[in-house]
Amino acid sequence: MNSKTIATYLLVALTLLLVFTCVKIATTSKKEFVLAQEHLAKNELSKSITHYERALHWFLPFSKTPYLAAEKLWSIAQKLQTQNKNAEALKTYRILRSSFYSVRSTYTPGKKWIDLCNEKIAHLMAVNFTDSKENQKATFAEKKSQYLILLEEDRTPFTFPSIMSEIGFFGWVSSILLFIFKALSPQGHVKKRPAMFFVSSFIVFYCIWIWGLLNA
Repeated sequence: MNSKTIATYLLVALTLLLVFTCVKIATTSKKEFVLAQEHLAKNELSKSITHYERALHWFLPFSKTPYLAAEKLWSIAQKLQTQNKNAEALKTYRILRSSFYSVRSTYTPGKKWIDLCNEKIAHLMAVNFTDSKENQKATFAEKKSQYLILLEEDRTPFTFPSIMSEIGFFGWVSSILLFIFKALSPQGHVKKRPAMFFVSSFIVFYCIWIWGLLNA
């Protein structure tokens, strides 16, 4: 088996792995959404919220399911708020908000939902909580504004680690491909110097990838 054949098999394997991963994410998100719908139909709000949250966490760009789950969480939170169940409503708004933050990478999806939740959370906290003596003297509008400022602080991932994780990922994948093309002869024999170089580059880029993931 020559190096080009090995490279072809490897590319096919990587493509299949990517497709499988995307299908797994999409189907699991859909499954969680269906479970949430079933619990909601039985008026089991706590269980439905849990499964909507899971559907959102299995986030795949361009998939509609996480955004449908967001709509449902928003609807539940509003209903709880109209019933004066403010603590439960606040918890649900926070779940919706944190779910989008948990799936961010170099960009933050669901910015519209985050902004809407910030407004609701600030409102409910201003109504129900006073965390200092100075705050007790503040008007409702002042307290809400203070909470809103805290909620709207930029919490995007550190850009440098995020970029490095992407560089590391493509680097170690490229090292494998280059090893096949450059370090293997057509007869399948290993060329020592190129092999050592590409194995070393694989280790370096793999470590960069892991570091970026841990620090993003």
